[in-house]
Amino acid sequence: MKLQIFWRNLLLLPVLALCSFHTLSAQTKVSGSVVDESGQAVMAAVVVLLNGNDKAVAQTAVTDENGRFVLTTAPGTYVLNIRYLGYAEASQNLTVARDITLPVIKLTPVATDLKGVTVTARQRRPMTKSVDGKLRIDVARSYLTDLGNALEVLKHAPGISVSREGDISLSSLGGTALYVNGKRVRLQGNELAAYLRTLSAGKIKRIEASTIPNARYEADGAGGIINIVLNATEDAGFFISTSHGLAYWEYLRTTSDLALSHNTEKWQLGLNYSHAIGHYAMGYGSDRVQEGVRNLSVTDDVDKRNTFAGGLDVVWQPNDRHKLSLNASANLLGGPGLTLTETQVYHKDGTPDKLLRAMNDYQKQRNLRYGGNLSYSFTPSERHALSVSADWIRFEGMSKCRQPNSYFTPRHALIRSDIYYSEPHKDIDIYSLMADYKYDTGKGGEQLLGFKLSAIRSKNDFRFEANSQLDLARSNHFNYKEKNAEAYVQSTWQLGKWQLSGGLRLEYMLTDNLLRPYNTALAEETDKERRLKLFPNLSVGYRFGEQTKLSAQYSRRQDKPRYEDLNPFEYLLDELTYWKGNPFLKPQTGDKVALNLSLRHLSVNLSYNRLNNYFTSLTDAYGDDKVVMTTKNIGRQTQWGMEIVYSRRLTAWWDINSNVGLFHFTNRLDYEQYRETYRRPSLTLSVSNDVSLPGKIKMELSGRYRSKRQGGSYDVARSSGSVDMGLNRAFLHERLRLSLLMTDIFHTERWDGYGRKGTLDTTSWGYSESRQVMLRARYTFGKRKFKARETSIEEAERL
Repeated sequence: MKLQIFWRNLLLLPVLALCSFHTLSAQTKVSGSVVDESGQAVMAAVVVLLNGNDKAVAQTAVTDENGRFVLTTAPGTYVLNIRYLGYAEASQNLTVARDITLPVIKLTPVATDLKGVTVTARQRRPMTKSVDGKLRIDVARSYLTDLGNALEVLKHAPGISVSREGDISLSSLGGTALYVNGKRVRLQGNELAAYLRTLSAGKIKRIEASTIPNARYEADGAGGIINIVLNATEDAGFFISTSHGLAYWEYLRTTSDLALSHNTEKWQLGLNYSHAIGHYAMGYGSDRVQEGVRNLSVTDDVDKRNTFAGGLDVVWQPNDRHKLSLNASANLLGGPGLTLTETQVYHKDGTPDKLLRAMNDYQKQRNLRYGGNLSYSFTPSERHALSVSADWIRFEGMSKCRQPNSYFTPRHALIRSDIYYSEPHKDIDIYSLMADYKYDTGKGGEQLLGFKLSAIRSKNDFRFEANSQLDLARSNHFNYKEKNAEAYVQSTWQLGKWQLSGGLRLEYMLTDNLLRPYNTALAEETDKERRLKLFPNLSVGYRFGEQTKLSAQYSRRQDKPRYEDLNPFEYLLDELTYWKGNPFLKPQTGDKVALNLSLRHLSVNLSYNRLNNYFTSLTDAYGDDKVVMTTKNIGRQTQWGMEIVYSRRLTAWWDINSNVGLFHFTNRLDYEQYRETYRRPSLTLSVSNDVSLPGKIKMELSGRYRSKRQGGSYDVARSSGSVDMGLNRAFLHERLRLSLLMTDIFHTERWDGYGRKGTLDTTSWGYSESRQVMLRARYTFGKRKFKARETSIEEAERL
């Protein structure tokens, strides 16, 4: 009997082994990713897989830094639960027959009402993150939100630079197009800088930057696009947020903003107001030698303009299929300003010749922008979406500037004195109508179609007087009209681990310039052009694993001249320095190729850039002792680059983010009689540290550095950089947030440079009131009723 039992058990072993092998081979993987209400990855969320029958725990996992999880289990029916502090539990019913990759799971915040105050738990995230070469900067959760206005945020944001004139750029060649909530801001130059000064930093949620955007974005922006995403809340309830700040170094400035929201299930109403009051100081100068004559100039500049902004948002959403939105806003930048310039002129032998004292007394300045947007979206199903919007923007700018110029002997005896007066007026109207259609093909693919019609009208009037007499040679009327018709298609396909994307944007543009001199004896000048251009883009990506992706991209984009650069009037800065527009400027076109590798904590981007027919501002000799600054198309630029973004949590209390850029730049000048080539390498570096201190205090230490680099033509910019530090702490159950901040601690943010062209040798320097001590308090109160969301997906239906 025992022998029979032995042989029976021995025969059962292969059967049991076969069953065990079959059970192991039948194990399946359930993978997915978890994001919060803003679409950012949720780390350390608990993922629980329950048996569908008895609700016993089958498997558990924790999401990684990218919000991803993987569960291994046998085929069957299950319930998937996602839990994370401060968010409602998400639940999905699953029927597992094979390996599953779930759609992205979005969590909904859950609020606790403490004396009428909403408290929501938040996780700490890196300040910067790069995916497929696209940079994402979390403004609302960093010290950037305390900087006052959007222009200051861009100046301190990693990977973005802002020039002394307010021009915004990324690391790649060419201009940068600015968007707010996905809509193009078509203002340029000083008008754009004025608008950004009226946009409160506290309203900004994040910044998204891309050097190779797809065809959905307009073709403008050869260097890429920057999209500023504003805070928005669709949760039902009534709540108010207000903040107030002080900043001081040379002058005291105050900032305040107020936001009110009242939302129901179908209606959303938002009101906002902000202002910034105070002066802002700058100092700059130049040392130039022209035909052997030396001019040493020093300027003190005080900007006394104040900003005021307000807006209204109304949304009606009767159901999930229809949504109608109305937005209206107004922004004002106005007030006086004063520059005092002293220029010492020397003989060729180096002895003093004369002294020029000049003043620009801006008795009145006003930059007013107002407009509205009406948009409608129709979503008949999860795969189809249609949106239509109409925009109108009106900009009114003017200034009245009294300009005394007096010459003195080296012993300060008056030689002669003149009083100039300038009064420019500028009115800009921008109209646009656009429609976009999106079709989600499933499995990661989508099709985009759209068109846009726009019209721009800019009216400029410049009046110049010398000693109370109208100067007919310099005064003029200049009108600029532009009409655009654009259409685009963008397609994305997901083929296993491969992702392919391609698009094409077509633009037909008509421009019409009219110059009408004040002197009626002179004939009017007109310039009309028609252009039809195509702008393609292509992207190929391959995912090696959950956290590793390699992609290659190509795009062609353009930059159009600014309206103010087209006006050929002469603007007098002082009797030795002029600015003049150029009505014959042509657009510049850029082609870019990039290769990007994204890892868990690291992103590496290699790129090649070429900018054809590029234009830049030049300083040229004007006679024997004067210079004139104008913009010209002067040649071709090329750039090789490597950019690295690294973000990691080093310890439980320390996060670090770093951006490094290495570039080699070639500038080939080919215009008029100039045939020159300039080559120079450069380095950019930014590092931010987020440290949790005792007492629930959060400290942020951030630094930026830019090495010596070639300018737009023959000029060279010297190295510069700065260090910022901020402290903040929340009180009263997160209702009150106090922050203390010091920017540019060592006052090293400067715009020094030099250059040589023919007999003209220039050295320049400058700085602003970039070093400031800021104190800000933010208070939020009210009650939100978050909408409950629960998802149930049957795997068979999903497939």
